[in-house]
Amino acid sequence: MEFSRVEHIGRYRFDAVAHGHGMVVSVELKKHLDIVMSDWWITGLNNQGELIVLTRMGFGLGQLGVHDSTAGLSAIYAEIVEPLVFRFRELGGLPSAPNAPTTATKSALCELHLDMHLREGNIGEHLGIRLDVARQYQLIKSFGLKAARPMIAQREKLPVSTISRRLYLAREAGILQKLSDVEDINT
Repeated sequence: MEFSRVEHIGRYRFDAVAHGHGMVVSVELKKHLDIVMSDWWITGLNNQGELIVLTRMGFGLGQLGVHDSTAGLSAIYAEIVEPLVFRFRELGGLPSAPNAPTTATKSALCELHLDMHLREGNIGEHLGIRLDVARQYQLIKSFGLKAARPMIAQREKLPVSTISRRLYLAREAGILQKLSDVEDINT
C-alpha cells in the first residue's frame, strides 16, 4: 500500500494516508524524546460486510527520518501491520473506537476515511442507496460519533429525513441491525 503525505480535512492535517484492498489507513506522526511515535487508524469492510474501524494502534518508529517516510510507512505496513489487519478483519473490527480523541478530531478522521472509502468503492451510489447509507452509518458509528444522520445528510446534500428513511429501509432489508435488536438503543 502506497502512502501519500499530508491530507487536509478542514483545519485538520493528517501526516500520511493510503487506501487499497478495500481499506483506508491514516497515520499521525509525533516526535517524542527523539523517537517518532505513530498512531494508525485502519478502516474497511469486516467479514460481515460492515464498514467500520478495523483497528487503531500506536507504536514507535525509531529515530526521525528512518521509518517515517512514505516508503518507510509502506514497508512497515506490509511487514507488520497488514498481517494483523487481515486477522482483525476476520475478527470483526471495532464497533466503537476505544480511547478515541476529541469529537472534532474523530469527525475529521471519519471524513477522511469516508472520502477514501468512496475512492475504494466501499461506499457510493453504485452500491444502491440503502447499502451506501448503511455503510456510511456503520463507519461513522464505529468512530464513536453520535450524529451519523446529519453527517451523512451533509455529505450527500440531502435532508436528514431522507437519510433516516434510507436507514429504515436498510434495516428492513437486513443490511443494518434493527433498533429493537440493538442492545443499547440510545447510541
